Amino acid sequence: MARDVQWSTAMARALLALAALVALGGCTSSSDEPGTSGDQIRFDTSSSAARAQLRANVAFARTYAPRCKASSESKPRVLLTGFGRWGSNRTNATGRIVSTVVPEATYPETSPPPEGQVDEPGPQLSVATRTMTLPGLDGEVEVCAMVLPVFWDLSATLVAREIDAFRPSLVLMNGIDGTRQKLVLELGAANQASSSTDGTEKMKPAAEQGSWSAPILASAPPSERKRANLLSWNAVRDAASAVVTAKADVHAGDRRFGEVMPGVAFGGFPRGTFVCNSITWTTGYLMDHPGERIRLLEGSAPDETSGVEVGLEGDHRGTPRVFMHWPAQLEGEHIAVAAEIAKTVIAAQLAALARGDLPTRGSNADADPDYRTYEREEEQRETSR
Repeated sequence: MARDVQWSTAMARALLALAALVALGGCTSSSDEPGTSGDQIRFDTSSSAARAQLRANVAFARTYAPRCKASSESKPRVLLTGFGRWGSNRTNATGRIVSTVVPEATYPETSPPPEGQVDEPGPQLSVATRTMTLPGLDGEVEVCAMVLPVFWDLSATLVAREIDAFRPSLVLMNGIDGTRQKLVLELGAANQASSSTDGTEKMKPAAEQGSWSAPILASAPPSERKRANLLSWNAVRDAASAVVTAKADVHAGDRRFGEVMPGVAFGGFPRGTFVCNSITWTTGYLMDHPGERIRLLEGSAPDETSGVEVGLEGDHRGTPRVFMHWPAQLEGEHIAVAAEIAKTVIAAQLAALARGDLPTRGSNADADPDYRTYEREEEQRETSR
């Protein structure tokens, strides 16, 4: 109990200092007033299959009740997310990592439905909480683990519901990227969604004619087009890098861990505009705009069956949050190593908070040369159409 109180006091001091920093300098404009924004991304519902899928997603979102509840105000709390199947990645490495950290969040073993049928979201979601101890931390940590469906807007809606109920000290989101690559700590995200189908293979943003993308929230001011994540960057990177180096020779079949994931890097933003970017931008926006409500899951021809209002009542402006991209080829023994790295990241950030190493906004100036922003390529693509 004494350890819990000690951590809680240190955390409270750190968050007070960070709140003052946010108020002074800010990630949000002083002219941004809480309210309801109505011109968010809409989804192409020109086909009957897309309309049916959207109805199923909206119905699930409207009835979803948070499953993670904080059992103690004195313990640090972490929201940890990964994804389930998507396209050819029937076994998503990040969902496996999350399920290894919190075994109660069983990885959802599902298959795509027959062509033209609804891909039900419920069976693709797994949520559970576990209290654990982590190396380098005094006391226990509560972890809310979520394996999410790779569905536009729905994944962000479910995360927002759990943040409101669980009130985490850290939000750690995860997804896969290249087959083999470094672990990429994404410095931020963009208010932009590519017109690409998600895991349902039916839902995609409705972009204007001649455009390949649409804004996630069109009413957001220009200052929100690039939204930085919030982390104690060097502390987290250094801790994760130490484990990557120590476990480089662990084999999964004939592959060394160091061959699949050779290090840790900072990723520039925007660096992609798919579901991973969308959940990162939307989550960060809601965390930094307490009390504001936005509507998600709107169809291109809205009716009473589309649209879900989402917002956060609590003030999470000082809460660290980041998205990490992992190599898709992680499997077998490498998943256990990756789970150890995820735990190390959690411990490093919580320890940084406790000692007053306050998180800062990500900056593209810190991006690894191999993982810089894709913005130039995106602008060229837009211009060429």
